[in-house]
Amino acid sequence: MTAHAAPSSRPLRWFVLSSSLALCVAMACGGGAKVDGSGDCTGSDCTSKNVCEKTYPGKCGTPCTSTADCDAGLHCGSDDKCTAACVQGQQGQCDEGLECTSDGRCRSPLLGFGGAGDGSGGEGGGDSCIDVNVSFDPQIPTVILLVDQSSSMNAGGGWSVPADYEPWGCETNGTWRWNVVRNVLFNPTSGVVKPLEDKVRFGLTLYSSDDFEIACPALDKVPVALNNYDAMLERFECSELIEDTPTQASLEDAVADLEAIDEPGPKIVILATDGEPDTCECPDFSGTHVPAECRGMNAAAKQQEAMDGVVASAGVARDKNITVHVINVSSPSNASLQAHLEDVAEAGGGTVYPGFSPDELQAAFQEIIDGARSCVLELDGEIASGKSSSGDIRLNGEKLAYDDPNGWRVNSPTQIELLGEACEAIKTGNHELTIKFPCGSFIVR
Repeated sequence: MTAHAAPSSRPLRWFVLSSSLALCVAMACGGGAKVDGSGDCTGSDCTSKNVCEKTYPGKCGTPCTSTADCDAGLHCGSDDKCTAACVQGQQGQCDEGLECTSDGRCRSPLLGFGGAGDGSGGEGGGDSCIDVNVSFDPQIPTVILLVDQSSSMNAGGGWSVPADYEPWGCETNGTWRWNVVRNVLFNPTSGVVKPLEDKVRFGLTLYSSDDFEIACPALDKVPVALNNYDAMLERFECSELIEDTPTQASLEDAVADLEAIDEPGPKIVILATDGEPDTCECPDFSGTHVPAECRGMNAAAKQQEAMDGVVASAGVARDKNITVHVINVSSPSNASLQAHLEDVAEAGGGTVYPGFSPDELQAAFQEIIDGARSCVLELDGEIASGKSSSGDIRLNGEKLAYDDPNGWRVNSPTQIELLGEACEAIKTGNHELTIKFPCGSFIVR
């Protein structure tokens, strides 16, 4: 998530996978101050208590997590309480060369919305810390939906759906595996893709072949892009099945497409299949329509070779930082297929999910895509050396622990990451996230 400074000090509302997010990095310290003969505070060498209580009685010291929590003229101090070191428009309260901001801070008019001093302040000091809102864009996941288009993606092989299942969009064969996958992905009201099309780069590859009669693999593809729902739905036609299952070659093509995309964020293949793979050389392992080396005494070895090839290609994907998740769209009784798909997912760094019913398919696709959302935050600046633990990161007002399995950690001076329960929380729903570093601990670009 790449950050850019913005002149606002309101706390962000974290809308998961939204196109524009905000990260509040509040750096609070005094602005250099003096006390005149009357005892009035004319700067921040004295505390801000005198100015604050004299000008804003009853409003100073109110607990806060950001300046937005404070009344006009005040800001959220480093002690998480509302305060003011000066009053905008009044003279003599800030050091020479500093001006009072609308939220009661003394700062240089040349400082703008960037830069943090060393926190010294004081007599003659020119450095000052200000609240800085840092907006950022999420790291967008890139996902290719790789869907088996073989002839077995119908209603055979033990596939069944509940009596109350409501097909969508297909006048016939609405309960076929293929058409149920279509419903789960592209139903405009309940499908997975529509609400996320502007938050996930989706691509679609439908794969099959037909006993040497057409190209192998036969790939019907929609290139990866944002806002891809309409293009993918148009390509995923009802009951449009072919014949074979050349999974290895098709997976390798999807991985190559992802590898060519030069964008930050996770890259994922979601393989949805209901059968063990064949190959372009051996589209089946029996029958006179296939070469002799693919059938008879050679059949078992060739089929194992096909399965091993898929596992190997999933491992290559993982080596390229591309995760392969698998959804089993067959039936619970197919133990050999389940074992094979577990091997594929393990090699690809992913998970195999049951897709034996519409509800399970929905849950599988949703969980995979939710899991793709990044918990890594790129900051518009860097944390000062040795100051990592000084950060105050809060999720929905609750402070997260530094270097805690369910808190946050620093990956680099410009990057932090939410962990465990905190990470899982921001992947769904609406949340408020604030990040604060004390004066001298964060340097804005």
